Amino acid sequence: MQLLAVAASVRILSDAVSNLPFDAVRAQGEVRKTLQPPPTIISDPFGGTADPRMPTRREGIGQAMVSLLLRGNAYFLVVARDKFNRPLRLRVLHPDRVKVEFDDQGQRKYKIDRKSVDAFDIVHIMGLAQPEATTGMSVISYARNAIGLGLAAEEFGARFFGDGAHMTGLVEVPGDLDKDRARQLKESFTASHGGLQNSHTVGVLSGGATWKPISVTPDDAQFLGTRAAQNLDIAMLFGIPPHMLGQVDKTTSWGTGIEQQGLAFLAYTLGPWLGRFEDAFSAMLPGPQTARFNVDALLRTDAAGRYAVYGAARSAAILTTNEIRALENFGPVEGGDDIAAPLNSNVKPMKDTGASSSAPKADALGAVL
Repeated sequence: MQLLAVAASVRILSDAVSNLPFDAVRAQGEVRKTLQPPPTIISDPFGGTADPRMPTRREGIGQAMVSLLLRGNAYFLVVARDKFNRPLRLRVLHPDRVKVEFDDQGQRKYKIDRKSVDAFDIVHIMGLAQPEATTGMSVISYARNAIGLGLAAEEFGARFFGDGAHMTGLVEVPGDLDKDRARQLKESFTASHGGLQNSHTVGVLSGGATWKPISVTPDDAQFLGTRAAQNLDIAMLFGIPPHMLGQVDKTTSWGTGIEQQGLAFLAYTLGPWLGRFEDAFSAMLPGPQTARFNVDALLRTDAAGRYAVYGAARSAAILTTNEIRALENFGPVEGGDDIAAPLNSNVKPMKDTGASSSAPKADALGAVL
């Protein structure tokens, strides 16, 4: 995390996953209906709503994502169950506290701080893993050389600029100078020409002395290019679009615009992580309920594009007026739940407010008929 690109990648991914709405849905034939209100294991799995000392849902999932990204594993301890013995509350565990191994029957055994814990009370989410592995792989461990190169470049830059090891120039004089005369010449020249107040002044050297400025060599400046290359390597490692890490000077194959790049980020980067959480939490719900992240917020386009899609969906009887209004956070209107009704059938007669009955009326979406 001391490498800026790694810290930024972890922050982006953990925030993106934890800030998505998390729902429980029930399958009714081919239709999935969102449960309102959702079960406690979905709405407040870590107890942050009931106890301010505990993490909220967003905080807990964000901490688990950090564990997955840095260690390859996320662990939850079941601390409360409902009357049906299903998990009700979880505690996020630091992955370094947990040890996992197989027993003689090929089942996982868990230890927390070297104390055995029933596997029934552990929820384990694994990242990238080898077949038959007890734990997921830490990308930090496997990419240590690439990350180490980035840290070395940062350290070199800090020393280069911070310590001032690079001299700006040399004063050359004929003959040899002892230490005292050399120090006096240096102090005199620095006092006359050093500092902001002496910038752009005319310098005078006597006694055959000459001034030779020293510029940054290409080898010394190469670390800038090395750092840029390392940022791209870290972006590739975590699946982050380069523009999210500030690499906006090169073309990208993630898409032709921010919207297309966002869709690619959702499909190829966030999707696998979301699926792991959905599988883990779905296993704690009674069938046929499943956990699902609502990614609609990441798919929202501009207002003109959304309204065009809504109009087509309403005309094709795919969405009702009230469903469209709900997507835009508007309240329902009377007659807005009939999906087979004509577009103008939801319009109700206006109450007598003194307006002429011949005035144009508006449908439930606000369009003038």
